[in-house]
Amino acid sequence: MNINKLIVAVDRIQASEVKGYHRIELGSVKVSTSIGWKNIKVKVPARLNITDKVEDGVRLYTAKLVFRTCEEMVDCEKQVYRCKTASGNYILIGSDTRPYPITTVNDSHPDNMTDSQLIEVSVDYTSPVRIPYIY
Repeated sequence: MNINKLIVAVDRIQASEVKGYHRIELGSVKVSTSIGWKNIKVKVPARLNITDKVEDGVRLYTAKLVFRTCEEMVDCEKQVYRCKTASGNYILIGSDTRPYPITTVNDSHPDNMTDSQLIEVSVDYTSPVRIPYIY
């Protein structure tokens, strides 16, 4: 098992606050260091799946981030997420332009005391450009 790929931290910020975003190459971007990312307390590890497929002759890249948290997830529209791997790399989900990631919050109240009472958050993002690492 490769533990370097585990997602150990998740941050978020409003898409409008992502300044200085530009691609260095296909799989990497440079983002301003002055961005005030808000850390989300997540149960480690979070799950991130990145896939690509060709649909109607166009290659689409999809990222699906799923994590559990004890924080209230309010104001989730037009958010950009930054995921930190165990090896210290960062993956950017979203950008300052459309399409924005879609965040779904599931706050369940289990009927069994041993079931998780954490809030499950799912972030879906589809883009015609590769999901980048931050450099």
